[in-house]
Amino acid sequence: MGDSIPLDTGRYSLVHRLAGLKSALPAVFLCLIVNLTLFVGIVVRRPTYLSDYRQNANPDAKHYVLLGRNFLLHGEYSRCEKPPYVPDMLRTPVYPLFAGTLDLLGGAGALYLAQALLQAGSCLLLFVLARSCFGARAAFWASLLLASDMMLTINNFEAMSETLFVFLLLSALVYIVPSVFCMTNDERGSIPRLAIGGTLLGLCILTRPVALYLPLLLVGSVIALGWQLKQMARSIRAATLLLLAIMFLPALWIARNAVIFSLPRLTTVDAANNVYFVGGGAYQMHWKISLEDAQALIAKEHGLPTYEVSQNPWISNRPLHEIDSELRRAALPVVTKYPFELVQSSLLGIVKASLSHNTSALADLLALHWAAPSMPELLHLRPEALARLEENGSLLDASFLWQLFHTLLSLILAILGAIAVARDGKTRPAAFMLISVLAYFYLTVAVFGLEAFYRCRVPVLPFLYLFAGAGLNRVEPVLSRLLKQRSLRLPVGKVVL
Repeated sequence: MGDSIPLDTGRYSLVHRLAGLKSALPAVFLCLIVNLTLFVGIVVRRPTYLSDYRQNANPDAKHYVLLGRNFLLHGEYSRCEKPPYVPDMLRTPVYPLFAGTLDLLGGAGALYLAQALLQAGSCLLLFVLARSCFGARAAFWASLLLASDMMLTINNFEAMSETLFVFLLLSALVYIVPSVFCMTNDERGSIPRLAIGGTLLGLCILTRPVALYLPLLLVGSVIALGWQLKQMARSIRAATLLLLAIMFLPALWIARNAVIFSLPRLTTVDAANNVYFVGGGAYQMHWKISLEDAQALIAKEHGLPTYEVSQNPWISNRPLHEIDSELRRAALPVVTKYPFELVQSSLLGIVKASLSHNTSALADLLALHWAAPSMPELLHLRPEALARLEENGSLLDASFLWQLFHTLLSLILAILGAIAVARDGKTRPAAFMLISVLAYFYLTVAVFGLEAFYRCRVPVLPFLYLFAGAGLNRVEPVLSRLLKQRSLRLPVGKVVL
């Protein structure tokens, strides 16, 4: 594995992890330059977008900021634009408070710049995590891949929670992953690191509930490692501490929901998603209908509140806990009615999310027009698809082609890297733990069913790039040798070296 190293099992202080970050600076600078360039482009092309969060095209973005503003200005956690402010539990509180605070302090532009800085911070954190697991060179490439992801850069300029989620997730794992492997040699020293990492992961869960079941995977990894090393007592203590630290803050939010809604849950979004997206995808495949028609069919067939009611319960006269209970009871019958189509729609959703792009969002930010070419037509070089590309102009075409190339290259390298680090005895323990995290987040993409798209894959990306960095580290020496051999054969005048 070249410069791959075993995960440090000695005293793993924060100073140790932050030392030698010089190799991460190219990724940080690239990230900041690309984000600043897009910010300047918006200033020139659509300056009002930076002063009014309501110009976000995504209604969820508007709701995030509105939730934060209502709480900070009126003490009401509500998506309603005017009184009466109906309490909300669909969205967890961390991102709304983050977005609302920045919007009040400096407008929408302050929020987008903060998210650009968070992406740069994520490049640093990914470097630290990858270096501790797979070596400095793999970390260099992983952080560079994260910095050069144009989809993430564009996403920074929408009021959506993914950027903060990735930053908090990597912050948590920078503490948790090394501490898990340190605990057998330094149990006392790993305790504060596990507590800090667990608290950060709790904040991450309150940013996007997609990470809700990740603690079970991490705790399982701790216990499995303890069993392997015959130190079960230490591993159980560490697992218990980690789980308590993770769940402390989410438990407070669950208690709040129990008091206000008689519903002791983190959110209601999972119940609606299981029925109307996971199940909805299977219905779409079976009946060859749109998502809206599939959702309407499910509601009618099972006597359920509509998807609109599940998202906005105040438009009905029914209490939220009744709506949520009905959806949860119906989830299994809905999801399992068409099992073959369920597998099809889930796999297609993962493929779509893995390959999709947000060039249309870039066009919206810059007040440009994006004529999307059909991918099958484009692959066959059909004249009509090429004409649409030409219609878009060089900037949008460059974004589209770069995102496609970046995605395909990262997927290929990640497969190579995952195989390499899993086969290496020094890196195998950390590799299996991180592969399981990667697999977990790929499974969460399937929750969006056939309608999964680029935003659904954001939690996957840090781990995909982590393994892609290891893969690039693996092939880099081979490429260097090939380039060196080729350069020796190039003609110089009439002499061939």
